[in-house]
Amino acid sequence: MTGAPSTERVFALSAFEGVRLIRAYSVKQPDTPIVELLAIIEHIESDAPNLDLEASVYLHGLVEAECPLNGDGFYQACISAVVTKHQPNWCKAMKQGRMRFLDSLATNDRDVFAAAGLAKDPPPISVVTWWDTVTGFARLIADIAKMEQAREAEQLSMDYETQRLAKLGLNRTPEWKGLDDNFAGYDVLSYDAGEFGPISRMIEVKSTIASPLRFIITRHEWDQAAKIGPAYIFHVWDMAKVPPVLYERKSEQVAPHIPQDNEKGKWKTAEIPLGV
Repeated sequence: MTGAPSTERVFALSAFEGVRLIRAYSVKQPDTPIVELLAIIEHIESDAPNLDLEASVYLHGLVEAECPLNGDGFYQACISAVVTKHQPNWCKAMKQGRMRFLDSLATNDRDVFAAAGLAKDPPPISVVTWWDTVTGFARLIADIAKMEQAREAEQLSMDYETQRLAKLGLNRTPEWKGLDDNFAGYDVLSYDAGEFGPISRMIEVKSTIASPLRFIITRHEWDQAAKIGPAYIFHVWDMAKVPPVLYERKSEQVAPHIPQDNEKGKWKTAEIPLGV
């Protein structure tokens, strides 16, 4: 086998059952090479032709060695291994809640979760623990993806500002403040041409794939925008486009969408429509 098999092949009961047989036979014959074990399985097990043993060999190397060979725990260990190694696109949806996630899956994938006892209602505490653990990993994957998208947008703004400054004839280089100081309140320090020389331009960079286009602003970012005034600019990149499309917004254009504090309630984040 060259390379890893696809997620579709690995995340299947035919691959899971192959792992079970490989491990069961290796317990009986611990010194037998896996190639010979496969030959024995194919010769003895009547269900062998229905298994994806090539995918099973690969999955065997991923699933924790101490997992049980029977019961729900075995299937749960197989699913955990696939989620951790392959990070399927659907795993990001796990944070939406168990039943909402399961309802979103194709029938074959949903059947795998059901076979692992992960759709039981009411769920035993072991199932709750499994979901909490794996969903935590899924949230981490989603957070990493968001960070990568945000950094890509910031790099786009750095490139854009570098080119803009060159066109203005300003001998200045933009600074990537968001990389160096998380409390700066903006991401890129750039410049505009002023009457008496270059003037600062503070840019908060946002990335979005939402439809209709919108972005999230924090209280700290808006406090900075209100303090800095016209020199504070929002760069909003539509990352769903290829190449990404930039929309610039001034603080005065964002201000009408900022919520107001009420009595003891204070807002922390707000969703701002782009209005295009």
